[in-house]
Amino acid sequence: MIVEKSLKAIVAKQTEKIPPKIHDLPKLANLGGIWDTLSDAQRELIKKLIPLNIEARYPKYKDKINESLTIIFCKQILAETEEFLCWIKQQLGK
Repeated sequence: MIVEKSLKAIVAKQTEKIPPKIHDLPKLANLGGIWDTLSDAQRELIKKLIPLNIEARYPKYKDKINESLTIIFCKQILAETEEFLCWIKQQLGK
């Protein structure tokens, strides 16, 4: 969810409007005008986060997600997400 909020901050900065109430990370990156500037690795990260971002919100999906997560995968996603969030902060001028 923090990536979603960060992308919405980009959308708000670029459009000077309240971002839409959507959870579609690629669409938010596109609306914020950064999709084309993302590296392949950043785009892949966003794609990996989509099911975690959407399905984790709904209790009936949490068990399904928990079964698919491994320690190695979680560590990798966490490291990639931290790096991506640093990049987003740079884009926001912070």
